Amino acid sequence: MLDKNINYNFNNIFPKDISDQFLFPLDTYRLFLEGLSINPVSFYNKWSDFSRQSLIEQYWKKNTKSDWKWSLSYAFFSFLENYIENINYPKIIGFSGLPGSGKSTLGVWIDSVAREFSLDIKVISLDDFYLPGNEMDIAINGNPWNVPRGFPGSHSIDLLNISLDTFLKTGILKSPIFDKSLREGKGDRSGWREHRPKVLILEGWFVGCEPVSNIIEIDQFSEDKLNLCLTRHEKEYRSTIQESLIKYSEIWKKFDKIWHLKSSEFNNTILWKTQQEEEMIRLKGSGLKDKSLIDFIRMIQTSVPQQSLININSDTTIEIDQHRRVRNLYTNNYIF
Repeated sequence: MLDKNINYNFNNIFPKDISDQFLFPLDTYRLFLEGLSINPVSFYNKWSDFSRQSLIEQYWKKNTKSDWKWSLSYAFFSFLENYIENINYPKIIGFSGLPGSGKSTLGVWIDSVAREFSLDIKVISLDDFYLPGNEMDIAINGNPWNVPRGFPGSHSIDLLNISLDTFLKTGILKSPIFDKSLREGKGDRSGWREHRPKVLILEGWFVGCEPVSNIIEIDQFSEDKLNLCLTRHEKEYRSTIQESLIKYSEIWKKFDKIWHLKSSEFNNTILWKTQQEEEMIRLKGSGLKDKSLIDFIRMIQTSVPQQSLININSDTTIEIDQHRRVRNLYTNNYIF
């Protein structure tokens, strides 16, 4: 039971120099934390502790904003800390967000901090379950965007099903590793890994996205309202992708919770993906650019209906703007 005076206490305890950087009211933040079954005052005391801050400081990217730390990263990790204490069997959490939104960066941070605190949490990407190179070439041959991978239908769904089912039954996760830099940027598998987490987080840009039955009506709407000017080839291929999503929806049913890093505007992903590939080139010497990047962004915009990606049926939603600033946050009420 939360302290009935928690509103007064939290508003006085939480420092103004941090809350002033929020793009949402402090009361909204407090209610969000309470909705995650997190005591707001205890939460602030824990994450402002010098020893904890000293441990996690090394894992932040340069210039990480306070709202990203406090309203997303710390909140999600505190939820995981409470969650792992209240489950008796392995669980899977889905984490969805458009390409470049920051979900993979958050995943690396969670993995790193979980190791520091000896918590059995592991984040993996749906991308690691891409088909092997030769199979991928066959499976997506002739796609209208001429991209080497990325959309529903380019993953080893049977393997993913088996891996997740085995994890839920035994606590052992065996998954492939996909290296996007191989085959001159087309990518290929580069090995396997084994983990035994208590909580597995599966992240991906269309995680939680469900198939739709009215794709023809949606395509007409897209041309009229979103000005996508879908080609005939894109419309035909979108129907094929919808058939693939039926298989993915069986994966989503294995999730105990879904978190959604939601874009305030769908086209934010154009900037985000561009920035992401520029960083890949800077760090690894390879990445998408010029026409290859334009084609990949077009695939993101048109392969799956945008409203399907915006309206993920999530338990918790963090809405971010073009600059990855948190604009809103809300959740279903949790009772552990």
